[in-house]
Amino acid sequence: MTKAWPETKDLPDPNDPARAQYRALRCIPGEIAPNVLVPGDPARAAKIASEWLTDTRLVMVQREFHSYTGKYKGIPVSVISTGIGCPSAAMVIQDLGKHRCKNVIRVGTAGSCNKSVKPGDNVIGTAAVRDEGLTKKFFPSNYPAVADLVVTNALKKCGEKQQTTMHLGVIHTSDSFNSPELENDIRLAQIAGVLAFEMEAAAILILGALHNIRAGCIFSIDGFVKNISDGDVKPDSKACDKGLNSAIETALEAIIILS
Repeated sequence: MTKAWPETKDLPDPNDPARAQYRALRCIPGEIAPNVLVPGDPARAAKIASEWLTDTRLVMVQREFHSYTGKYKGIPVSVISTGIGCPSAAMVIQDLGKHRCKNVIRVGTAGSCNKSVKPGDNVIGTAAVRDEGLTKKFFPSNYPAVADLVVTNALKKCGEKQQTTMHLGVIHTSDSFNSPELENDIRLAQIAGVLAFEMEAAAILILGALHNIRAGCIFSIDGFVKNISDGDVKPDSKACDKGLNSAIETALEAIIILS
């Protein structure tokens, strides 16, 4: 099992002045690749780095932000965990803007709000409902959070080669995993044809556009959001893990096209 919190004693001092100006990542120029996968979970970042990349090294650990850099089929790729929610995800993208990164893909998990989207399926998000507070600090609510079309098309092309069922459509980003409003949110999402709920994509897409980064997202479905509103918060871990492997491979293959 991959360790989520690696040993940090041999890493550079994160409070070094050159590193501290990159408030979230504490990585300096040259340590982060132009192509970055941004899962939320540090354990998922470690899994991608150890099982999918070659010549990989742990660059820095700062709070929930774990940064790895390696290569996928010869292409430089970094993997950085964002933690949970839009505030931390936004800080990561802001630092990646300073690093002049070109392509960022969120590889995450999400809950389905559509009967046709089942646990273990993959969803490529074409846009995100901005049901969170952070992005309103950057753009008004009438500005959409839209995935970069080049990234989305690359994900679609690579996803079609997988055996996992794939869906493309709008996803819903929320500040809350569960709340009294969730049942009504699900109802509205179903009317609008939204496919799934998650917690970071809107910030990644909005801040990506602001910093001239091509950004997209792909998810493994870990259950139905209605289960959560009904009090059952247990994910379908087995199905989700299978879908996650497919989503990771799809994202990495898309990086090859984007590069």
